[in-house]
Amino acid sequence: MNYLLHLLTMTAIQLPSVLGYNLVFGRGKILHFGPMGVSLVVSYAIFLMQKGSGSFTLALLVGLLTAVVISLFFAWLALRLEGDALGILTIAVHLSLLAVVFNWSSLTRGALGLAQIPRMSGLSNPSVFALFSLLIAALWTVLMMRIDRSSVGRSLSALAENQSHAESLGVSRVRTYVLAFLVAGLGSFLSSALFPQYIGLLHPNDYVFSGLVFYVMCVVAGKPGSVLGVMLSTILLSILKEGLRFVPLPYGLIGPMRLLLFGVILMVAVWYRRKELFPMQRSI
Repeated sequence: MNYLLHLLTMTAIQLPSVLGYNLVFGRGKILHFGPMGVSLVVSYAIFLMQKGSGSFTLALLVGLLTAVVISLFFAWLALRLEGDALGILTIAVHLSLLAVVFNWSSLTRGALGLAQIPRMSGLSNPSVFALFSLLIAALWTVLMMRIDRSSVGRSLSALAENQSHAESLGVSRVRTYVLAFLVAGLGSFLSSALFPQYIGLLHPNDYVFSGLVFYVMCVVAGKPGSVLGVMLSTILLSILKEGLRFVPLPYGLIGPMRLLLFGVILMVAVWYRRKELFPMQRSI
């Protein structure tokens, strides 16, 4: 029972961030590989402020402001760079932020992380925390489905298919990209506010490159741009990810085996979904 509760909680916590990323990477076909960088900065902003001030309200406001700022920064990059250049630079930004967190030990405690993360009032019980996380995930899924069917979702699809044609029809690339990145940033904010509280620890190892692989794999395996498909793939892959802990392997091999398995799944998913990931440009 406790393990099932853990699976429900972990899946619910990850859904807002993954579905937000799906809007940018899946629906918009924007090669943005910085969602873990957003989560990293937002998580440390929230819980450093919480430890310094003792106020969760102030910490959440600071975290939300941080999510908006860094999301606008990535949107700015996406408006000035395209394709591979954007993907490489967002990975570089993620790794740079990770290096800052690891080395600014006087503030972040480096590789030691921030221990004894408290939970918000009323969420100390695991069952209550799970129900709260599921409620947030359900509301976020409904919101993402509405956004996907709104003018923002249609504009992202149009820009992905043929940017010049879409702009000639009045679709604003700046407005669409800014809104998409802000929504993705809000999803990262929700996940970042819940995850360290749940495990009681904020550690930079939870935001390394393997986390990005998991995000990309959820989007690709679930069909890029599909809210329900990505939600289902996130649930199944989260179960697989947590289930690997019970495989009778030496502790030091579990991490590499998980990354290898996810790499194979990602390769197969990319091959199967190649037409959705790399659509042919429509001619006009």
